[in-house]
Amino acid sequence: MRVLIVILAVAAALISCEEKTAVPQEWQFDKTIALDGINPIGIAMDGNDIFLSDGDHNRVVKVSEIGDILIEIDGFERPMHIDFGAANFQITDKVTTSILKERALFVPEYGRDSIAVMRDNKRDYLIINDSLDAPAAISVYENEIAIADFYNNRILYNNGKQWMSIGTEGKELGQLYYPTDVQITEDKIYVADAYNHRGQVFDKTGNGLALIGTNQNMNATTGIFVTKTEVYLTDFENGRILVFDMNYELKQILETSIDKPTDVFVNDKTLYITNYRKGELVKYSLKEIKNEKS
Repeated sequence: MRVLIVILAVAAALISCEEKTAVPQEWQFDKTIALDGINPIGIAMDGNDIFLSDGDHNRVVKVSEIGDILIEIDGFERPMHIDFGAANFQITDKVTTSILKERALFVPEYGRDSIAVMRDNKRDYLIINDSLDAPAAISVYENEIAIADFYNNRILYNNGKQWMSIGTEGKELGQLYYPTDVQITEDKIYVADAYNHRGQVFDKTGNGLALIGTNQNMNATTGIFVTKTEVYLTDFENGRILVFDMNYELKQILETSIDKPTDVFVNDKTLYITNYRKGELVKYSLKEIKNEKS
């Protein structure tokens, strides 16, 4: 009996310790980074390096933490929501074809109906046996690729073996109306269903699973980002970022210094938001919530 009491006491102490360390956190505004001459649409990170697509100026730029341009890659036709990845897909430089086997930057060109692939200062194009109509975003996950095919109101998805079309035009679950961003996770595909003013979740066979944010009065849901614990949606016209848990319940609304946001990216305890119209990158940090004593 004495041994049992000791075990229970130790267990209680451990539980108490865990409760004390489980400090609630939330996103708090950090700073606004001015981007000289850049109107960012999409953001992607390669480690700690920040890349922005500047659709108004037909380029992709790498910027520093204070917004200086470090690298400029031009010659695109309205690049949109970009991504890094290492999927083994067939690519071409318009002369020869090869298989991409290393990590690269994937750039959907809205004005060219194509996906550019950048690696070692070389530009290739993803070979797709289908017709895109204004690709707005791409997501690369291991050997899978998903493309937000804007005017075709669908997601074009390859599971590593074959292409499939997900979604049809409409407003019901499983239907899309001008999707502008997409992200693949381990078992799902998340979509910024822009002009249905919501997010949407599909399984990898194309079945619609859930709608996100339908009760939040969003107006043009242009960007999406998913972590293991949260889903982030940009509310473009209302100047907000909405944060949901994995049950798609609203957790937090971010509004400080956010104006016409097109995309969002989370890197550990830092969250970056692209302010398209003002040409800004807004930074939030994850911080402990202070309990105010009455």
